[in-house]
Amino acid sequence: MKTKLILLLVFVSICSLLTSTTFIIKQDGTGNFTTIQEGIIATTDNDTVLVYPGIYYENIDYLEKSLTVASLYLITPEDSLINQTIIDGNQQGRCVKIDECENASIIGFTLQNGHALEIGVAESYQGGGIFIEEVTNIIVSNCNIKNNRAYDGGGFYIADSNILLKGNSISNNWGIRSGGAFVTLGTYTTTVFDSVDLNSIYLNYSCTGADIYNYSTTDFDIIVDTFTVSEPDYFYIASNNFHTVLINNAKIEEIDQDLFVDPDGDDNNSGLTSDDPFQTIAWAQTIIKRNDENPHTIHLAEGIYSSSSNNQRFPVGIKNGIKYLGVSSDTTILDGENQNQIICSHFSPEAELPVLHIENVKLSNASNIGDSYGAIFTLKAEINLNNVVINNCYGDIGSAIKCRDGIYDFKNLKIFDNNGGVPIRISCIYYNLNPVLQVNIENALIQNNYPGQGETAGSGGGLHFYGHSEIIGDYYVSMINCDVNSNYCNFYNPQTGLGGASGLYMGNNIVVDIINCTFGNNALSATTGCLISVVNNSELNLYNTILYNNDGYSFTLWENAVVNVSHSLIEGGDGNVHYYYPLAIVNWNEGNLDEDPYWDVTGDYPYALMGNSPCINAGTLDLPEGIELPEYDLAGNPRIYGDTIDMGAYEFQGDPQSNDENEIVIPETTLISNNPNPFNPSTTIKLDLAESGKIELVIYNIKGQKVKTLMDAYSTKGHFEIIWRGTDDDKRSVASGQYFIKLKVNGEEKAVSKCMLLK
Repeated sequence: MKTKLILLLVFVSICSLLTSTTFIIKQDGTGNFTTIQEGIIATTDNDTVLVYPGIYYENIDYLEKSLTVASLYLITPEDSLINQTIIDGNQQGRCVKIDECENASIIGFTLQNGHALEIGVAESYQGGGIFIEEVTNIIVSNCNIKNNRAYDGGGFYIADSNILLKGNSISNNWGIRSGGAFVTLGTYTTTVFDSVDLNSIYLNYSCTGADIYNYSTTDFDIIVDTFTVSEPDYFYIASNNFHTVLINNAKIEEIDQDLFVDPDGDDNNSGLTSDDPFQTIAWAQTIIKRNDENPHTIHLAEGIYSSSSNNQRFPVGIKNGIKYLGVSSDTTILDGENQNQIICSHFSPEAELPVLHIENVKLSNASNIGDSYGAIFTLKAEINLNNVVINNCYGDIGSAIKCRDGIYDFKNLKIFDNNGGVPIRISCIYYNLNPVLQVNIENALIQNNYPGQGETAGSGGGLHFYGHSEIIGDYYVSMINCDVNSNYCNFYNPQTGLGGASGLYMGNNIVVDIINCTFGNNALSATTGCLISVVNNSELNLYNTILYNNDGYSFTLWENAVVNVSHSLIEGGDGNVHYYYPLAIVNWNEGNLDEDPYWDVTGDYPYALMGNSPCINAGTLDLPEGIELPEYDLAGNPRIYGDTIDMGAYEFQGDPQSNDENEIVIPETTLISNNPNPFNPSTTIKLDLAESGKIELVIYNIKGQKVKTLMDAYSTKGHFEIIWRGTDDDKRSVASGQYFIKLKVNGEEKAVSKCMLLK
């Protein structure tokens, strides 16, 4: 079928030359016209515009006509004529637009400096070199397409058309969002690479599909003389479909080791050491070799990385498995200069799950006015962030992070002073038949994030998490040691009369565990709003968490919402819950408070606890299975100090009864005991820890089977008490009989104690 298509296109092209009128374009005035566009205006269908050598600073439009526009290469096929006949978009618009016609050809030109970057303006951000849409048959032949830029399709963009690519060189183009060389789109698009007069495609760049992005419904064989690398993966060719790839030559040889980048470096350097670094992240990312067995790191030196100062190309894409390691989040800064996003990837649901590691960097001044995200956007990914700061960013829906589908692990994160939508929005892809959503956020500060401006701007707030409304799956979020404060939401729904959620909005069959978090001073424009909204068959579990001094209700609960509260301080208790759906449930379990937490507002951490706080030693270590408390709290202090864990994101480090008589005595020997013994229904287990480290306290039955994990966390030395209520990890009551309490410290068994449950 592809052979027939090629023959048809060639036949149509030859026939058009025999039957059409030819208009001559010469800049010296001796032809019919001096500009290409003048010639196009004069044509009718099947005519030819023949262009003599020169640089034509034009943005030509075929005006929906079936035309051949060609250099003298059409008559005398010499490569020098391609380089001498130039259509230069002059960064004022795309070089060529061809749409809504039967047959068209463009032959023998250099197409350069085309721009299609008007975000939000229809057809103005696609195809920097050539824009092609709804063309029955088109030939792009023997063109040098280079140094063009577009949001989608740096070199060219084709939608719902049949294209033959023949003898072209497509290089050094930039697709901001997708398809550095080109993008194909649409149900009716077919793409054919000539197998004799081969194309070359190399060293283009995009955050998704550095060279090719195929989002059409059909596959095609990629047959080229030269490609960027010899074995391209999804980073170079992003597609929903399978392709046969035949490559004769690779433009570059990938480097199979760590690389170094510095704002003062040079992309002509080796990049192999910190003394000889590259300048741009994009080049390091292009040339570093993916190695799944031994993943590599791109080391980012101190300094500000931006487009204007050191030629960075933002947004950065994802090259699977590569780690980006800065020096610190204070000194390694990726600056979008209020024009670009910083990290972006549009992987299809069918592609492998790409992995990205980012550590010790700041993402700042990202902006995407008219679109949905600010600093980070991913469509299906596994993202690991550690010691990352995101501030002063804008996005209509997700001002800092907007991700859909995937696995996300965020640790030691600071997100503040962003505007637009919520700073973190993570949800399932509604059209994915196998959605995945697993999120862990640990030691995060979400502070001072605000709405955008204008009718379509986002409404601010804190966090949004969504599962899938129709496909039941394991959609899960854990938040541990997070401080969500002073965020503002101005959403208001005139149909329900309700305001938005300033702290957390969650829904669509998702489970969210919030452990040792603090929510304070979050504000609303509509007092009918809330701090946390739980929607559509979702479950929220709060442990050791403080909700205090926020506008509106603590919770608004919708259809089939379930909230379980344990050892937490909830201002107003059940009287501050809005049961919008009457059958929603709040289970008020043990240890909850409704009083002033006494925050230390004068200290470095204004939501830390003062010595008279009722939240000190008021938490529980009876946490969901799989939850591992970090070694340190949000202020960097030991997470467990004193008799047991405190409520909130900050652990009080002093003695709440601060006097010499009550000075804590550090035990010399590690011991465990329990009282009463025998017991029913609960017993208090006492731990004397003579050393600090990772503590594992587990209940086993007489057969040696694990029954209950009571503690799996880091702890300092000291005396502690933990209550076992005679239940297993699934919260089911266990049978009468003998049980063993085993204590491990740093993986070494230190003590065993017997206990008896009698019913």
